[in-house]
Amino acid sequence: MGLRNNPTRNALLKMMKNSDPFRENVENCLHLADNAADVPASTRYRRMAEAWTALAQEQDWLDGHPAQTQNERSSSLAGGAIDRLSDEGASGEDISSRKRHLIDGPAEFHGARVDND
Repeated sequence: MGLRNNPTRNALLKMMKNSDPFRENVENCLHLADNAADVPASTRYRRMAEAWTALAQEQDWLDGHPAQTQNERSSSLAGGAIDRLSDEGASGEDISSRKRHLIDGPAEFHGARVDND
């Protein structure tokens, strides 16, 4: 009998995450926050996104999935801090570009960072 092309256990775990619906809710809340009519509504949606993120992380832990790496956690925390400080009048694309630049840092320092994987 020929070799079967079965996925590995890790591949199956990645495909079957019970936290995926929670993460979809996070994305929906962030989208609503970006398009909110006023600051209080935007704040509410961002808090809801944080709560869904916590639920997703808890579900991952319950399902035995590995936790975020230190780099992922740091980027997530930095992203949240930047979101709270972002310029409300700027376009979504401009905010994304600024956020990416702040998290990644200047290109000339990428090789010097000790936290690069």
